[in-house]
Order: sequence, then structure tokens, then C-alpha cells
Amino acid sequence: MANEFRTFAAKFYMMSECHGACYISNGELVDCHGFDKVFLSHSTYIYEVFRVMWGIPLFLEDHLERLFQSVQLTGNSFPWTLSDLERQVMVLIETNSLKVGNLKFVFRQAGAGEKDILLLYVTEHKYPTQQQFDEGVAVVLFDGIRSNPNAKVMDVVLRQQTNEVKVSKHVYETLLVDAEGYITEGSRSNVFFIAGDAVITPPLDYVLPGITRKHIIECCRNMRLTVREERVHMSRLKEFDAAFISGTSRRVLPLNQIDNHTFDARHKLIRQIQHDFNNKITVYLLRAGL
Repeated sequence: MANEFRTFAAKFYMMSECHGACYISNGELVDCHGFDKVFLSHSTYIYEVFRVMWGIPLFLEDHLERLFQSVQLTGNSFPWTLSDLERQVMVLIETNSLKVGNLKFVFRQAGAGEKDILLLYVTEHKYPTQQQFDEGVAVVLFDGIRSNPNAKVMDVVLRQQTNEVKVSKHVYETLLVDAEGYITEGSRSNVFFIAGDAVITPPLDYVLPGITRKHIIECCRNMRLTVREERVHMSRLKEFDAAFISGTSRRVLPLNQIDNHTFDARHKLIRQIQHDFNNKITVYLLRAGL
């Protein structure tokens, strides 16, 4: 396993991780040609990814709150303030003339004799196609859990394993299943199930508190839908009419298949949730642009 990790880390290290003209390292603008990728050689690191639309960082306050929470949950200290990070985000967007894309914070607390590292940069993004939003995507179950689910910490080995499964099975995503057979979350997403007029999602004790997840739940409650946060065992899949995953890049993405179970990707509630969530984004951007 150690050799496999080193091989994967080496491949990751060689990838073009930073896009655009400049990135920010510990508060200072730096040319992307000098991008420091040393954190990719570590098995874990704290990170936060958020979307930029119309040149505006979407739900930035939520993402920064979660970044601070991840630092706290992992027992680290953080020398930057909220206003520090907000300023860095706006400087980087302006410097790179970024209208659409994803930004990524990476934080790693240094060991003895080293400096803490906080990076902010434009990262690669791949958004679902309109066809995928319309027809849904296929996913498979995968035995695995994140050790600290409430913190957004990159588990490089788990990411490697789930990426390999997605390629070998020709699926869009993997849903993690714990030792008791309960579905927790996707490798890069949260998951929702629909049964009748109820929307069901695993509780926060077992999953990353997704920003998109939070706003979807608000949309559902505004629509007067029943929302239940409960553990979902893999044996219950046949009970559900529909399912979808959510995330920064995925928004509300219907599932048409989980393993051998098929679902209605065009379910009316999914369409309503997609519509309301997209409207919520539009309202946020319009208000932020005033």
C-alpha cells in the first residue's frame, strides 16, 4: 500500500494543479510557474473548493466557515482571519480575471521548524453536461469511510481507490458504505434519496456538511417537502423512487443507477429541486453583484 500511495502521489505531483496566471501563498501573490505542490506528497491535507460565477465567489461565507471548522476539528490552529481570506479571494479573482471556475484553499500546518502553508489558487473543474443533468448518471457502492467526516480533509489513498473504481466500472461517482452497510456520502458529493414526497439524506454525524447539501435542504423545506436526515442502509435501495448527488460542481445531479438498482432521473421532485436551487444561486449572485 505504501508503494501504491507513493506512485499515486508522484503522479498527482506531476499534474497541473494550478491554473491561471497567479496564485496566493500565505497571503502573497505568486506567479503560477512557481506553484508549490509539496502538499500533494502528503497523505492528507485540509482543503476547500468553491465555485466562481459571474466573477462572484458562490456561497463564500459558507465555505470559509467550513474551512475554519475543518481546521478546528483536526486540532490545528489558524493564523488568518475571515477578512484575510475574503480579501485573498477577491484579489485572486481580479488578478486572474476569473469569471467562471473553481478556487481552492489548501492548508497544512507545518511541523517543527517549518512554516504553515495556506494556498489559494484556480483549480481544474469539470461540470456535468446538460445531458447528465437531464438523464442522470450511474454510481456504484464502495466500502470505505472518511475518518473525520465533518472536516474537509483530503484522504489521498481513499481518493485514489475511488478514482480507480470509477474508471474500471465506467461510472460517474462512488457512494461510500460503512462497515455496517450504511451509505454515507459520495467520494466527492453528498447523496439524497426520494421516497414518495419525502427527501432523505444521511445525517451530519456521518458526512461532510456540504454547502450545496445545506442549501438544497433549505430549498426543500421552503417547498414544504418532508426532509428526513436518517441513516440509509444499502439494503433499502429498492424502497426509493429516485436519488441524486450534490456538490459544488455537481449542484443537483440525478442518479439513474446505483449498482444494479435503477432510478427515475426525471422524477418531478428532482426537477423542482433543481429549479429552486438554480434560482437560489441566481438570487445570491444578483445580490452579491449589487
